[in-house]
Amino acid sequence: MRKIPANQRGVTLISLMIALLIGSFLLAGLFQLWFQTRQTFSAQGQLALLQDNERMALTIMANTIQTGGYYPLYLNYIAPFPATPYSQTVSLPVSGVYATQGQAIYGFSTTTGTTTSDTLDVRFVADKNTLDCQGQSYAGGTYAVGSVVNNTYSVANGNLQCSVNGNTAVTIVSGVASLSMLYSVAIPSTTPQAYQYMTAATVTTDNDWSNVQSAEIFLTFNNPLYGQAGQSQYIPQVSRVVALTQTAL
Repeated sequence: MRKIPANQRGVTLISLMIALLIGSFLLAGLFQLWFQTRQTFSAQGQLALLQDNERMALTIMANTIQTGGYYPLYLNYIAPFPATPYSQTVSLPVSGVYATQGQAIYGFSTTTGTTTSDTLDVRFVADKNTLDCQGQSYAGGTYAVGSVVNNTYSVANGNLQCSVNGNTAVTIVSGVASLSMLYSVAIPSTTPQAYQYMTAATVTTDNDWSNVQSAEIFLTFNNPLYGQAGQSQYIPQVSRVVALTQTAL
């Protein structure tokens, strides 16, 4: 007996719509997972860059402060001997903001709008081994041995900048909201020696710049995640205490 084949049937429109709906939910879930992963990697990258900037800013400023007051003592023992022997007071004369011979550091505060930020100036005498805040040295032919190098740090347009000998400032690190400084001043009349941290204004009022022994750096950085839920505009301050290698005392 001849068999009659059953009628073939395709997918109904309703089944197709259900499959498309389920597929859309799966794709939406995969997209959400991809988007969250992308945001996480982006945030991690921005925070890693922030940490690098914090570390670099503190390191560069610390190197400059530690060099403050340096002068090439060894040149006193190289023939021909200098007519006037090198010393801190001779090598760092009264000049500009430096009102005392041998003074190696100076600072002041400036208020722009609602933001107050400090300016720091540090000077030393160049030789073949010293580097200024822009990474320049005598070895590169930038300075002559025995010349005074002024390094001026300030914050402008969200950048930590440094100028050398009054020339155009160069950005050292970006994303900086403000710079604050405190100065450890030796109190000459105390025994044993006592120290007090002061603002730049107080040091200037007391005429104590020559008695500064160390400086504490405070940097406030902009938060790269600002605008996201729960994120403030600024990162908590990072700080570092740096001693001057050479002091006038």
